[in-house]
Amino acid sequence: MWLNRLFADSHVDFAKRCRLRMKVGAGFVVLGAFAMGMMFVADGRVPVHFMDKGDAEFLSEYYMTVGIALIAAGIAVIIKNMRCLKDPELLKKREIAENDERNRLLGLRCWAYAGYGMFLLLYMGILAGGFISMTVCVVLQVVMAVYALLLLVFRAVLSRCM
Repeated sequence: MWLNRLFADSHVDFAKRCRLRMKVGAGFVVLGAFAMGMMFVADGRVPVHFMDKGDAEFLSEYYMTVGIALIAAGIAVIIKNMRCLKDPELLKKREIAENDERNRLLGLRCWAYAGYGMFLLLYMGILAGGFISMTVCVVLQVVMAVYALLLLVFRAVLSRCM
């Protein structure tokens, strides 16, 4: 299973992992181009009748910025991994750094603490959201419920795999 390859202690071909990251970077570029295409919808070139002009201007700038950011991130990931694949010494150095037990433990703890922090922030947002808007409150409750459901699903999947 692919989750075992991500988190297991077994050896993973690092060059293969770099090529996979390059494919993910190309996916970022495609998503960025898609977001920039959405700009044309928000910009009024494709008629959307339920949007105010101010909203359309905001969305146009938003989709343009998100698109540029995703494309830049994708290109950066591709260049970084291409550089790594071309230089065997750099490839070995990065492989050692990524497979180091201390670095892996730090990464797992970072994800765990970030998850706890996100739950706390969502809860505080739900408490404050009721004073702002019921829509904000309900959206935050749905986000928190989906997040909790994902935690439970991954817990069940990982308990079977490990």
